Amino acid sequence: MNKQWKKQAATLMVAALAVSGSAAAYAAPQAASNQEQKPVVISAAVDYGISVNGQDAAGAGFMNTDAKLVMIPLRSVSEALGFDLKWNQENRSVELTKEGSPIWTQVQTGKDQYTVNKMYKSLGAAPVNVKGTLYVPAIFFSDVLQANVTVDGMKVSITSEDEVKKETISGTITEIINTEHRTAVHINGTETEGTILNVDENTILRDAEGKKIELKDLEKGMEIKAVHSLAMTMSLPPQTYAYEIQVKSDKKETDMLATAGAIADIQGDGDSLRVTIKGKGLTAQSPDVVILNLTPETVIAHKDGRAVKSSELSSDDEIIGYYSPMLTRSLPPIGTAAKIVLQ
Repeated sequence: MNKQWKKQAATLMVAALAVSGSAAAYAAPQAASNQEQKPVVISAAVDYGISVNGQDAAGAGFMNTDAKLVMIPLRSVSEALGFDLKWNQENRSVELTKEGSPIWTQVQTGKDQYTVNKMYKSLGAAPVNVKGTLYVPAIFFSDVLQANVTVDGMKVSITSEDEVKKETISGTITEIINTEHRTAVHINGTETEGTILNVDENTILRDAEGKKIELKDLEKGMEIKAVHSLAMTMSLPPQTYAYEIQVKSDKKETDMLATAGAIADIQGDGDSLRVTIKGKGLTAQSPDVVILNLTPETVIAHKDGRAVKSSELSSDDEIIGYYSPMLTRSLPPIGTAAKIVLQ
């Protein structure tokens, strides 16, 4: 009886192979770290139906039984969402762009690293080539291409966002990155602190009066308001794409010196405080360590613009101190704070 059952099972398996073409496909992802990974086991059944904006898409999806993720065809679904794809045979990668959209990404066969805001993000499974068709996790279309993705049983539904989700942030420019390969504005901190706003030719830059300006017109110390994508990397500092950046403060403020860092020491009380900032000077003339006297005229505010009382400052607070170039020759130098921004 047992032998008869095994014989029937084998017959059914052969029939299944005739329909699907293979029992399993294997793809060896090339990890970014160059460490050897186990082969990805793909389900024999390619039977996840796909719809894009209510219309059936070409091809079907399958379950990656190793990563427990539904994989769907990259090209047919991306093109249905309006993206253009460019294949690079040399490194087996695909570049995706969309006219009028800031979204740009690149995926590479066998590598679980997807480009989001010019940073790499892991989705749990690498793109895999099955019989000439490149498949990616369904969540690629939500986490990278910013579409709505729903998996209901054996059906994957994908719809475009009518409007890309956006958010507004205010802050002080602490670094401007302008190289051959990258343009960005770092606000509200240095190194791993703050937020990096990636900009490109589609980013709208305006001065305080609303007139269009260029990246070269922005300077450290300027207060800005930025409209950016809600999608943000998990890196330190986090990075996101900026749709628009507008200068809020008068440009005269950039004539001041500025130091960003932590309050290493705080003395006095009331309106007569003296704080020592240890961190990084934001201009060539700004010291990394400075002692600033706070007066009743010193403006103290949170990075979001909310007024802050001097009594709310405490040791280890991350702040940006703005002050006149008139400093004592002591080490560290001593000056008077014109403005303190609490990070």
